[in-house]
Amino acid sequence: MNLVAMDDEAVGLQACWYGSFYGTANYVHSPIPSTGSNPTSNTTSQDAVIGMHLWYGINPTTISEVTWTYNTTDWYPEGNFTADGHAGIGCYSWGPGSVTYLMMVNLDNTVQMLWKDLNTTAPSSQNHPLNQWVNSSVTIPNVMPNTSLGYTNYLYAQLNDGSIGGFNVSFAAENSTILTAQDFDIPEVPLPGTHFSVTAIPNSSGGNSVLIFDQMNGSDITENTRDLTSGQWSYATLPIPNS
Repeated sequence: MNLVAMDDEAVGLQACWYGSFYGTANYVHSPIPSTGSNPTSNTTSQDAVIGMHLWYGINPTTISEVTWTYNTTDWYPEGNFTADGHAGIGCYSWGPGSVTYLMMVNLDNTVQMLWKDLNTTAPSSQNHPLNQWVNSSVTIPNVMPNTSLGYTNYLYAQLNDGSIGGFNVSFAAENSTILTAQDFDIPEVPLPGTHFSVTAIPNSSGGNSVLIFDQMNGSDITENTRDLTSGQWSYATLPIPNS
């Protein structure tokens, strides 16, 4: 069993729900600018109050986005981003309000975070345009070019020294920031390029624990656990059945 190797055919992939499941709205056209040096837009995209974004690497330097909207049977092409097609892709869309967030690794091995406000009724402005992806000031430099990305309370990425870092992001559209005083690294360094996943669950003390699953040797699944806010990390190798 090997969850680590990423060859030339491997690509990032991420799906992310957006909107409320308690109602529907009319579809609206939503031009999506490229993040490359020659931005382009398309007007075939459709955003709605309910739907799903899907991002995937179509080649080593391009991430493509398609969107599905509730009560439709088609995926709509949104456009392409110049980014590392082998790295992971992250998203955050379950917070309050109408803004969704996209995280990807650019060609300088830096995680960049974009935001998009799907509100179709609020006034648009130069600082806060509606229905288009906008680069935020949140970046994480010096990450591995094939890092996974994950978000649950913290944004996680594997840094170029091999360690997995957790970053406390304040999600606020154009005012988004990283609360650097609360950043941390997981002491046990996994394999370079490890695939990892993250979650948070209630613990017996009445608080929450954060769990990161990664690999130390390529045939294991290692669980890294800590209290959500502070404390020591503990580690356990999870049994992997033979069949």
